[in-house]
Amino acid sequence: MLQSGLYSDFTWSHSHVFAGDTSQVFLLIEWRTGVIRQNKQSKDMNRCIAEDIQLHLQLGEDVQLESMYGCQGEVLNDRNISLSLGSLFAGKTKQLVLGLRVGARQSGVYPIITALWTYMDTQKQKVVLQPSRTIPLQFSNHTALKYRRVDYRVEKALKFYQNASALQQARGEMQHGNLGLGERLILRQADQMLLYAIRFDDIDYLQEAEVLYKLNGLYRNTFDP
Repeated sequence: MLQSGLYSDFTWSHSHVFAGDTSQVFLLIEWRTGVIRQNKQSKDMNRCIAEDIQLHLQLGEDVQLESMYGCQGEVLNDRNISLSLGSLFAGKTKQLVLGLRVGARQSGVYPIITALWTYMDTQKQKVVLQPSRTIPLQFSNHTALKYRRVDYRVEKALKFYQNASALQQARGEMQHGNLGLGERLILRQADQMLLYAIRFDDIDYLQEAEVLYKLNGLYRNTFDP
């Protein structure tokens, strides 16, 4: 039997940031359904578990939203954002990435963003309002923090979303006759994915590179007069 409900995870690009300066951080947000028992899996996989999913965000003090990947949101004011995230089917996981800029602080742990999920539970036929959840971030004066690597999963999600943005930009350039510029935009992303595939021995990056190379050829044939 499928466990009802929506479950979410929040992962920072950096678990600690430098306290003495303004920092850019990324937040990976993932949401998924409950666990499916093996004997019910095939039947339940196509079942819609949640509809009209909304994520309401309140930014902390001196926190600015710079970018959103994988979603579109309504900015209600300087601190409040509402994201409409559609439906979620059994066994599926969805994700988005937020780019934030946070101001300098004293060393310590500070609340950066508060998240509140609402959705229609299709099994129980009722609107669910989950308890709000505050996502903190650790600030430290250790200068070495400036050189720490980004969390692997956050960086990977961000890179893939940036590929989609580059494709959209490249398509626009090609539609306006700038074939060379559009092609360079795509190939730059594809080459980067190939380098990441080699560096991290990650087949997902290799597959992403192959898709970008193929799309570059398709776009070139489509828009080349």
